[in-house]
Amino acid sequence: MSKRKKRVLFIGSFKSKGKEGNVGGQMYACTSLVNSNLKDRVDWILIDTTATSNLKRSFINKVYNSFFRLGKTLFYLLFYRVDTVMAFCSTGNSFLEKGAVIKVSKRLGKRTILAPRSGHLIDDINNNTGFKKGVNSIFKSCDAIICQGTFWKSFFKNEFQQPEDKLIVIHNWIDTKKYFSKKPEISNPVKILFLGWVDKNKGIWDIYEAGRVLDRKDFIFQIAGNGNDFEQLDIKIKANGLEGRLNLLNWVYGQQKFDLLREADIFVLPSYREGLPNSLLEAMASSCAIITTNVGAIPDIIEHNVNGIVIKPNSPNELVGAINSYLDNRELIKIHTKNALQTVIEKNSIELIESKFYKILELDI
Repeated sequence: MSKRKKRVLFIGSFKSKGKEGNVGGQMYACTSLVNSNLKDRVDWILIDTTATSNLKRSFINKVYNSFFRLGKTLFYLLFYRVDTVMAFCSTGNSFLEKGAVIKVSKRLGKRTILAPRSGHLIDDINNNTGFKKGVNSIFKSCDAIICQGTFWKSFFKNEFQQPEDKLIVIHNWIDTKKYFSKKPEISNPVKILFLGWVDKNKGIWDIYEAGRVLDRKDFIFQIAGNGNDFEQLDIKIKANGLEGRLNLLNWVYGQQKFDLLREADIFVLPSYREGLPNSLLEAMASSCAIITTNVGAIPDIIEHNVNGIVIKPNSPNELVGAINSYLDNRELIKIHTKNALQTVIEKNSIELIESKFYKILELDI
């Protein structure tokens, strides 16, 4: 007699791409879990919370979508046999909305799992006493809190006195086998790729400044993405005649994204705030040398001068220095590329992550 599947109400992002064409780490994390081998042991009930846009939306639109999702969730909790409720969230209203579901689910006797996945969560906690109290109340209703790295585990433990066994570190994951194809030689000029939201907090203006001041012709920036600063960046690039150095693309996904990653030599992500970005893992799996910042869970994955170069956030001069280090030493690119690939295979392959979710979802192995 076959064992009954666990029924898991999973609240997250399940679309193939957002309205602007973006494919975020949240989307990948949720969809890859649902499509993994866990589906043989889990009966997923999906509540999609993908924002219609990452740009500004009307208050009425947000409230309507939130109440619709909460009503749908409550229906499943009351009328379906749900064993576990798991929610992936960012910060702000997203956190509070998923947190409300977690609290109700706990009162109804369900196992509750929360996965905060935003680097900006730390700012909201530190700057808003009311929000911090809300987070504390929500954490008390969680059976498990998934932390993207040791930094986040320490932060949640120290700020909210959460017990050690409730805080479970699970780094982000990707299907590393999709990314191994790579050209054998470094490009000339060297191709430097940024992939993500085009806004200040991702360090986009540090990239612009680096492209402006680097007085050499042996590199080109490929900026793939969109966001609040996209149009202003486009204007400044054209106004200063930097089209030859800074190639501003829009969102890329599917084969176009794989091609850009495969052709890139260096991946740059000078973020000011992060959880643990999937784009970084994709670049490592695509055999790119990495330049990034020491924020969030990134130091769990990138070790300075071992498998990448780590700089301080909001430091365009350090970014220029890191780029020069690679451009002046092509052998260093090859060494860091090899080490980064090995790291992502050992720490972030989806096969490793599946075993961790078997435990956190309390599936019989």
